[in-house]
Amino acid sequence: MQNKTISCDCLVVGGGPAGLSAAMAAAGSGAATVLAEYLPSPGRKLLASGSGKCNVTNRLPLEEFARRYLCGLRFVRPALYAFPPETWCGFLSSNGVPVIAPDNFHCFPKSMRAGDVLELLLGRCRALGVRMLTDCRIETLHLRGDAVCGADDGKTRIEAKRIILACGGMGYPALGGHGSGYELARQAGHAVTPPVPALVGLKSAEAWAAELPGVLLPDATTRFGRKLKSRGELIFTHTGVSGPAVLDLSGSVAQELADRGRAVLECSWESREAEEYRERIASWQRNSGTRSLKGLLGTTLPAAFVRALLDTAGIPVERCAAQLRAEERERLVAALSGYPLKICGTDGWNKAMATAGGIPIAEIHAGTLASRIAAGLYLAGEMIDVGAPCGGYNIQWAVSSGRLAGLSAARR
Repeated sequence: MQNKTISCDCLVVGGGPAGLSAAMAAAGSGAATVLAEYLPSPGRKLLASGSGKCNVTNRLPLEEFARRYLCGLRFVRPALYAFPPETWCGFLSSNGVPVIAPDNFHCFPKSMRAGDVLELLLGRCRALGVRMLTDCRIETLHLRGDAVCGADDGKTRIEAKRIILACGGMGYPALGGHGSGYELARQAGHAVTPPVPALVGLKSAEAWAAELPGVLLPDATTRFGRKLKSRGELIFTHTGVSGPAVLDLSGSVAQELADRGRAVLECSWESREAEEYRERIASWQRNSGTRSLKGLLGTTLPAAFVRALLDTAGIPVERCAAQLRAEERERLVAALSGYPLKICGTDGWNKAMATAGGIPIAEIHAGTLASRIAAGLYLAGEMIDVGAPCGGYNIQWAVSSGRLAGLSAARR
């Protein structure tokens, strides 16, 4: 039985960076704004981002930055161009949270404390008069015809003609990734592309890969399908592989696993093409014929990895370069430049930093983030199926899309 009713101009559901950004924008435009967060306090997943250091964005040029999202440039452009990384960093710095880029690419608060970013967002919301309801799990959207008119959590009814869903994805469920926003979107008539873990380690069906936990390859290239490619560190784990070269493709791999039950990740362990390896091996045979392949490969690759790779290629570990037969050379080249690593699963939602899937972009106006299905409904952040890679893209999308949704809702 409901105990009370609250009225406002704009209701924001979700207290992560997208919801806080949306609430700031709506309230700053004069809309009486309520933010509903189902946990006891907002922003818990933000506090854990970047291992607590909070990679807020990066320094990639804006056009290239926007092209990194799997959904394509056209949809993300309005939000990102209206509130780009430079402006986001300027906002943080001008409000007492200076931003640095230790590697001249990834941007963090100078304090390396995610809590400083969260406190700034919360402080701005309070200063703008946003009313925050915590421990408030919105369960039902109310519609009048094809327009939203309110919501409730079973105890409190919130009357609002504009509602912004910024509920996040399903990663780290203990920190708020519960996926309830998808059900609310369904109530309004939206479709939901089945969510799968993203920015998550992958499990390999091959025993040799799981026998190298902690082994790191500093410059690997992975490919999935015809178009998707990622380059960076690759780290072997107790169950398979992780690291930047894997994380950026993991959402697409997880979708393939969900659809077909199997997937293959093609790996170039040193980001070299096959012909480069052929020339390299030929040089070894001419100039270092008596040296073992294990020793020659070990000059640039970890010894444990070299032993495992030679074994999978069917080449004796102590084989000398001069003794390498033509068919063995081709097997070795293939294993080095395009190894088809069989993937059988992911490390799951508890370790997923993001979500792939969600509300299809075809159902949302890119210029306002308004729903094409229900009048007065807006969507922001990770709920939308944009496919953000690792490296500050998710937080940037959250604050940029939240701001656009908040401004649009307030102007309606």
